[in-house]
Amino acid sequence: MGKLPYITVAAVDSKIEKIDDIDFICTGKNDEIIINKAIDEAVKQSKIVYLLNGKYYIDDFYDWDDGGPKSAIRFPITRIQNTMIGQTYPYGKNDFGVTFYVSASALDKVKDEEYDVIRTGWTAKGIINGSVLKIENVQIVLSHNQTPIRCVDLRRCDRVELKNVRAVGYGDIKAGFGAPPPVPVKGCIGFTMTDGSNNYIVRYDNVSASGLYEGIQVGGEHVVMVNCAAIMNFYGYTFGNYGFNCGYNHPITMINCLDERNVNLPLFNECGDHDKQGNIIRGRQEVSMISFNIERMAHQTPGGKLGDVMREVHPGSYCGRIDFTWQPDWNAINSVDCQIWETDGSGKGFRTTNLTHKTVCTSVERLSYGPTLGQQVFDTDLNKLLTCIDIKAKKWVDANGVNYDGIE
Repeated sequence: MGKLPYITVAAVDSKIEKIDDIDFICTGKNDEIIINKAIDEAVKQSKIVYLLNGKYYIDDFYDWDDGGPKSAIRFPITRIQNTMIGQTYPYGKNDFGVTFYVSASALDKVKDEEYDVIRTGWTAKGIINGSVLKIENVQIVLSHNQTPIRCVDLRRCDRVELKNVRAVGYGDIKAGFGAPPPVPVKGCIGFTMTDGSNNYIVRYDNVSASGLYEGIQVGGEHVVMVNCAAIMNFYGYTFGNYGFNCGYNHPITMINCLDERNVNLPLFNECGDHDKQGNIIRGRQEVSMISFNIERMAHQTPGGKLGDVMREVHPGSYCGRIDFTWQPDWNAINSVDCQIWETDGSGKGFRTTNLTHKTVCTSVERLSYGPTLGQQVFDTDLNKLLTCIDIKAKKWVDANGVNYDGIE
């Protein structure tokens, strides 16, 4: 890469062509120490940390004396963008690229408190605290998923951009495509987003999580997620499922993201703001999912048993729109008859659309659908516009409230 504008780091197994171009060389033991030194040097010189392809061994966690969780790697708050870029993004967990491998011996050191692999400096709140972070082409691989730990903690990052970043919970477990990992322990988390009311530049491209209890804890405002993936987790995505100090009102937009072979579909917890006394004012954050893909099959899921479909802890508190398709198994086409929301009132603030459903169809087609609340279909046999008002009973009514749950 040459000297400018990079601080270049090599792993113990990196292919080094010219030693003079390398600023730091890791040994394969406690590589987090060298990586933190490289980060500090990059901050001092206003440069970018550039990681050569290789396996970087994470063996310990540290108290940074800033009030935050213990972590292996910490980016300081500088009011300028801290940037770390890997040479290439690994194809899979065992393929060559830039991998932070968190050893079993490191996970054994996790005690009854919060631990992170990567985080930013800690402040009382995340809003306007000067913490800016960009990471590209890096995967974090945990030896196993039986320890509560966050891979990437962004709760005190005010502006963040992640691209081609993956968290995997089964580095030393024989699992992967066609072979689900064991059910993860609660608290084993891939990514936790920002504290709310964050800077408007918050972007996640090709971010994925696999084999964890919560793959991606989504939160913050003006969040854009493109082509993100959650695969074989207990929860692929949760929304507002961690404490926040600032507003959760403005949009979260997900484009071409996927939820595949997770035990539970997305969980929606808290959103809203706080009054002047610090009490929560709940509700009405917008979450929109555009071309959201679901694969749901018990035999390819951790534990072999499916859990909840989409659910709100406080039914009706979120709003937005969800456009989805649902594949019920491999070697199968997308389903027209599936229930995406629990029937406890969850999802009633959303406009939810199964994209396989026609807006104009016959009675037979309409009655084959697993409808969503408020869904409208023009029935060509009845010459009527019908609306679904009960997803559990699949109840359709016309404008006068007349029920049409059969074929005339």
